[in-house]
Amino acid sequence: MHCKALIVAASLLATTVLGKTNLTGDIVDGIPVITALDLADVPVNAITRYYFLAGVAQGTINYHVPVFVARGTNSSLHTGRRLSISSTVHGDEYNGVRVVQNVFGLLEKTVKAGKFNGTIIGIPTVNMNGIMHNQRNFFSSSENGFFTNLNRVFPGIDPNDPAEQADNPSGYAYRIWKDLWGNTTNVDVAVDLHELTTGSDGPMWVYSDYRLPYNSRLATLAQPDIIKIDPGEPGSIETTWVENSIPCITLELGPPVSWGHEYIQRGQDFIFRLLADLRMTPPAGSPYNNNPSPNSTATVSANGEIIPDLSKTYISTNRVDIPTTKAGWAQALVHVLDDVAKDQALVNVYNSWGDLLETVRAPDDSRVLQVKTDPAVEQGAIVIVLVNNSTST
Repeated sequence: MHCKALIVAASLLATTVLGKTNLTGDIVDGIPVITALDLADVPVNAITRYYFLAGVAQGTINYHVPVFVARGTNSSLHTGRRLSISSTVHGDEYNGVRVVQNVFGLLEKTVKAGKFNGTIIGIPTVNMNGIMHNQRNFFSSSENGFFTNLNRVFPGIDPNDPAEQADNPSGYAYRIWKDLWGNTTNVDVAVDLHELTTGSDGPMWVYSDYRLPYNSRLATLAQPDIIKIDPGEPGSIETTWVENSIPCITLELGPPVSWGHEYIQRGQDFIFRLLADLRMTPPAGSPYNNNPSPNSTATVSANGEIIPDLSKTYISTNRVDIPTTKAGWAQALVHVLDDVAKDQALVNVYNSWGDLLETVRAPDDSRVLQVKTDPAVEQGAIVIVLVNNSTST
């Protein structure tokens, strides 16, 4: 639907509720603002843009979260899958923003032609507060200010219930969970896009809880450098979905605070493999399948099943975070994705005179997952992260 049509529709409807989609009557940059989403209210065969009012900061400053909704045919609301793609719950992780933007741009032809089966909710920038502060966490100004990891407070706390005493981050998470994702009503498969935190380097990897069916399939369709089989983190978007029986993975897309074109392309290719696997897009070769996938090495079987290429994927069960016991200056001696042997030197830590204080060594044969790139370290700082296996996979 064109922006002009959306403006007219929003103006006519003002604050009325269509089904369960609440249009506030506000228009921001030509986009209508909503406080709740019901997929049945979204125009069919269209990609619609909304701003979702996720919270209000001090001084009544609104947090308007951009939301794409791609809806296929009218019947596909019930016959197709409901996918969520979210990004930047940490405010310094940007590759996923471009992945979401690209996916919806490339889907426009398919959706408008009535060839899309299902719905997608795309949130390119979950943590508007963190992005404004160019910082991983959600900043609250009360009590002289403190930071909250927004990816540890889902599904949040009801801000409209005084007995719950929600703070701003937990209320923000609650609105996204309940009013945008519909407390699982609007979603039956999810992908949460991330990068490393500031000051680190790493590859493309997946966290996946294999205890839930289809999570292993999600992980392999990503064709990452590393799959970490993982029980998840309480309060994270991924684990909140999984605890509600919705398949979800966390996909990490390389270093932070940048747009890395290789990682963006690989993330985009994964989403299109996923759409094909979920039978949401036409088969390969169709004029309405607009997936370029120039870097995808997956193959397709005779019956149309996607066969991921895992020839370069390391599957691990253990993550080992190794701290330094000294404050000083850290120099990594290995690189991301290197294979290292037990007792191999990994990181040297020096004092300000250049004297060696400590050499961090590998506790076991492993592969390098993350390397700290910010050399100034304090005692206890994680300077390198390894992955390895305790059981066969």
